Amino acid sequence: DGAVAIDSGQSRPYDGAFAVSNLSGQKLGHYTVLEPLGAGGMGVVYRAQDTMLGRMVALKVLPATSSSDPEAVNRFRREARTASSLNHPNICTIYGFDDQDGRCYLAMELLEGETLDRRLVKGPLDPTSLLDVASQVADALDAAHSEHILHRDIKPANIFITRRGQTKVLDFGLAKLAEGALRRAGADQTTTVELTVFTSVVGTTVGTVAYMSPEQARAEELDVRTDLFSFGVVLYEMATGRVSFPGNTTAIIFDGILNRDPTPASALNPLVAPELDRIIAKALEKDRTLRYQSAADLRADLQRLRRDSSKRVTVASSAARAAEPPPPSPASPPSPPPPDPMPAARHNMMAMDPAEALTVAVPAAARSTRETAAAAAPAEPPPAASSSATAPAGAAAAARSPVALMAGAAVLVAAIAGGVIVMRGGDAAPADAGATTEPPPATAPAAPDATAATSPITPSPAPPPGTPAPPPLKSATTPATTATLATKGAVPPPPTKATAPDLSAEAAKRLEIARAKIGSNLVDQGIVDLRAVVADFPGTLMAADAAFLVAETFTRLGRADDAMAAHVEFANRFASDARLADSQFALGDLTLKSRQPNRDDAAREIFGRAAAAAPGTPTALRALQAKIGIEDRRRMKVREVAAGKEVPVSLATLRLLADQFPSAPHGMLALFRLGSGYADADQWELAARAWTDLATRYPANPNDAWWLLGELYERRLRDDQRAKAAYAQVPATSKRYQDAQRKLTRR
Repeated sequence: DGAVAIDSGQSRPYDGAFAVSNLSGQKLGHYTVLEPLGAGGMGVVYRAQDTMLGRMVALKVLPATSSSDPEAVNRFRREARTASSLNHPNICTIYGFDDQDGRCYLAMELLEGETLDRRLVKGPLDPTSLLDVASQVADALDAAHSEHILHRDIKPANIFITRRGQTKVLDFGLAKLAEGALRRAGADQTTTVELTVFTSVVGTTVGTVAYMSPEQARAEELDVRTDLFSFGVVLYEMATGRVSFPGNTTAIIFDGILNRDPTPASALNPLVAPELDRIIAKALEKDRTLRYQSAADLRADLQRLRRDSSKRVTVASSAARAAEPPPPSPASPPSPPPPDPMPAARHNMMAMDPAEALTVAVPAAARSTRETAAAAAPAEPPPAASSSATAPAGAAAAARSPVALMAGAAVLVAAIAGGVIVMRGGDAAPADAGATTEPPPATAPAAPDATAATSPITPSPAPPPGTPAPPPLKSATTPATTATLATKGAVPPPPTKATAPDLSAEAAKRLEIARAKIGSNLVDQGIVDLRAVVADFPGTLMAADAAFLVAETFTRLGRADDAMAAHVEFANRFASDARLADSQFALGDLTLKSRQPNRDDAAREIFGRAAAAAPGTPTALRALQAKIGIEDRRRMKVREVAAGKEVPVSLATLRLLADQFPSAPHGMLALFRLGSGYADADQWELAARAWTDLATRYPANPNDAWWLLGELYERRLRDDQRAKAAYAQVPATSKRYQDAQRKLTRR
């Protein structure tokens, strides 16, 4: 019930179940209620306007049916008092608490983004995002604990990630003061009466079952370490995409919390660092004396890991730069390459190992028309070299001077060893120092630009083999002579016919103007200009750039419906564009956050189209992970022909992911989960195939795939021969190596 975002996908959509009537248009105090955003266990959240300060706020309104319940009102008031006493950037700000006509309401800051539980639908967080979010949550808990306040309900639904990447802890409705604070306040009778609303009755469990600490499950006295255990459960889910203590009943979950340790996070996600495994394990210690003793200690370990990870990336980046080939010789510099539209993203991907690089999706929208045209243009041949003395430096400088370039001469002149090399149509002919006849005019090669395809001027064809070289120019004796030839147009360009207006240049100019308007917050004008580019230059790359930018702008502004429509239009107009996969992924993400009743099914289908549009790319990886997340959450089943029974739908998507990324850690994780899924469905042969692929493709996998295969063949398939062969493959570095050797000796 902590959802206070403009994007109402953060919580269950408002359906009127908690209110007698929709409050939209009504006034509560000095707030005008505008529209419902979501609903939770404690009320309905509305978007409202503060008429006194002219700002937008979120109003959480206690249902009329609960306003007469003293316990519900006390919890509502407790949330207001507790959160408002904590002034911290990672805790949702409370503006006020009041009631009108018996209806209690709480005013708080309006956040834009999504709750962590909605984010985890797409799969586990990447290591960098995980450490960033976790460090902010730990800082918020440290601030609360410093005021002797326990949250008691830390879970992904109460952690909010704004669109700027800031993390906010929500819903202090179950908060209480630590026992030490209560004892210190006992001398003051008035304070004691006020503080009793924070206590809970011994023997009563309060909170969300899956995220409770062992002492919370046993209804014992609580201290700050209970929040750290709950946060450890959240950390595990952020790292793996799974809850640490799953179960269909409260009894099973409590048994896991009290008596069982979860599978190490690194066994489910190879990207999890060993140090993060240690941090999670320490936070999940069942004995609280061995657990983290303060949120500050936990925060320090997280920040230290983030710092060390950054250092490793920096070292890898330096190594990548050192391995780059040396630049070309300055004697004849090549044409400068087109500017890289995504230098930071490319630099970061160079610094990463292959596993990390797959988690970074460099949008296809970054590809510029100049980069595309340059890839298709023929490479310019290197200039001829002379074995004698090099040319004077002044000649080379004059040949590269802006004046020489502006002259438009089609013949490049370079003085080398007292001779002249004439570049014509991309070919070089040796100069004859004694000849004085000037060559016929030639056309320079076209620059690698998007306008090259429309230019009426074409390069002169290369002479056929055996054709004698054209008569050279008279030898240049000084740099000044060379400069004079270049600047005075000694070889004037041939006359050309009048050309049609360059439409590509016009489109590019209008596109840049639209970008500038959007950057100056003239968004509506910029959108109009972009749509005009799409209409006036249909089928061009500039039109595709403009259409994609329209969708991106709407998304950034939070206009989800407009953004979805723009992505649909982009797919219809530019189905062959390289950014189609990125557009479809964005459409699927927006659909998943929408209010559509069938949003899960629709988003799953769209993510499938995104993966099919660019197989094997980072975008396809993200799309498949999001699709798997939906299928697992919905527990979707399909009848497996080979198995002859129903199995999870996600198994087919996991197989697709493993096939598209055969050498990446994501493929390794997919194969492990694929085998586990078939094993859970009692499909042992199919499980054996998946784990055989896992062991063969990834000999160093952390899941002991050969050991798993040996046990599967021995216990489930009763195949001693294959079991022996699998046990024999267990590497000496495995912790099950000795067990495997004992199995072999007994056989």
